[in-house]
Amino acid sequence: MSKPTPATYKTTNWPSYNEALKRRGSLTIWFDPEMKWDAAPTGKRGRQPTYSDAAVQSCLTMKVLFGMALRQTTGFVESLLKLVGLDWTVPDFSTLSRRQKTLAVNIAYRGFRGPLHLLVDSTGIKVEGEGKWHARKHGGIKRRVWRKIHLGIDEQTLEVRAVEVAGNHIGDAPVLPDLLSQIPPEQEIGSVTADGAYDTRKCHDAIADRGAYAVIPPRKNAKP
Repeated sequence: MSKPTPATYKTTNWPSYNEALKRRGSLTIWFDPEMKWDAAPTGKRGRQPTYSDAAVQSCLTMKVLFGMALRQTTGFVESLLKLVGLDWTVPDFSTLSRRQKTLAVNIAYRGFRGPLHLLVDSTGIKVEGEGKWHARKHGGIKRRVWRKIHLGIDEQTLEVRAVEVAGNHIGDAPVLPDLLSQIPPEQEIGSVTADGAYDTRKCHDAIADRGAYAVIPPRKNAKP
């Protein structure tokens, strides 16, 4: 059976098409003067943090976006702040390297209209072990370690609304309550869709506590 001929489209609105292509390269970076750049007191003993999580996350976002090293990121953010007339100090490369290990990243989303329909699943990510140097020095192949990343995705926008990284020895079902806890309490959840691995009592109870419907196929040995 031959493949169907793909449809061809002829561009007729060239001015609008050219403007759309130009907007792909448009870049706007702005800093809100009301942004909490300095860290709030923690109330704990010891040295207090100088920069807020939002400041560190902004710098690291620039680093990933433009593929720069930490020192170049510091200079880039300093130049941006100087252009907009803000006298904020920028975290040095050592602070960025240390804080990124424990930074709690806030996942932005576009907002919601009506209840959220959440799609939940997991996948594996490979983490290298000792590396090539250890394998060459001591012989044998380098050890590989696996981790599982659990995701909760908005069915309508396909945005990641919840994420959790766990060891490969932890199943899918125990992580579902943690994923649901990342959804704001004021956000209404209409349904949670997952595969049969989430067909457990704790998963159904966690979904029911949020007032949502569980769209989960029963397992082969499931009982009423």
